[in-house]
Amino acid sequence: MGLTTAVAIGISAGPAAAASVTPVLVMGNPPLACPAGSVGFRVDPPVDTTVPVTVDGESGTVIVDFNANTTQVSFNTTGDIAVRQVTVKGGPDANRYIYDANSTPTSFPDGIAADTALTAPLNPGGNIPTISHVDFCVIKGNGS
Repeated sequence: MGLTTAVAIGISAGPAAAASVTPVLVMGNPPLACPAGSVGFRVDPPVDTTVPVTVDGESGTVIVDFNANTTQVSFNTTGDIAVRQVTVKGGPDANRYIYDANSTPTSFPDGIAADTALTAPLNPGGNIPTISHVDFCVIKGNGS
């Protein structure tokens, strides 16, 4: 996968709601870790924001929106960039959403421009926790 840190358990970690891919459970509080060739940033605290990003000479923005109780995050991009990976931390663990050629149930070999309803894994009480922070990994878009 090319991550710079080890990722724990590869199982679904709670409901994916309307997310385009099935998340991977990451135990604990993972550091910001992006695949080679991508640029990373963290949204902490979880507030609606627009982040300018430049990757390999291509510029754009990632527009990040949280729902009212901060249990879901959605994003969309502008410019010639795409999101390769998002890690959503809340409660004791995190969910990692990976948008690449090996994504399930849908393949995203060039990343993705937008996704909705990303959540942290269920907490020990079986509830979707409040998000504490979100990490994004962005790549150059494919020109479309």
